[in-house]
Amino acid sequence: MAPDEMLPIRLLHDALRTAARQRLTDPQRAVVAADLSLVFCAPPVAVDGAPGTAPSAPPAEGWLAHGQVTGGGRSVCFCEAELRDATQRTVARAMGTFRYAPA
Repeated sequence: MAPDEMLPIRLLHDALRTAARQRLTDPQRAVVAADLSLVFCAPPVAVDGAPGTAPSAPPAEGWLAHGQVTGGGRSVCFCEAELRDATQRTVARAMGTFRYAPA
């Protein structure tokens, strides 16, 4: 897999991890992905309106991933994220389970 094909996965993972970290009071405490599920919903559209070649090979300009916590406790966090293209269409969604390292 080419590095640019990993971009949607990286964007979604970063959004999930950022959401999970927001629950921590210690910024040095490790957060580890225990489970990650991705669903590609639609082909991406570039800023110039041209369709992308595949959901796994996006034009990154104008893309935005947003994550939020949906549940969990002291040691586990459940999160969801959505990736939108330059036209604000949802092109991928992710769900993740993150474990917090012991304090």
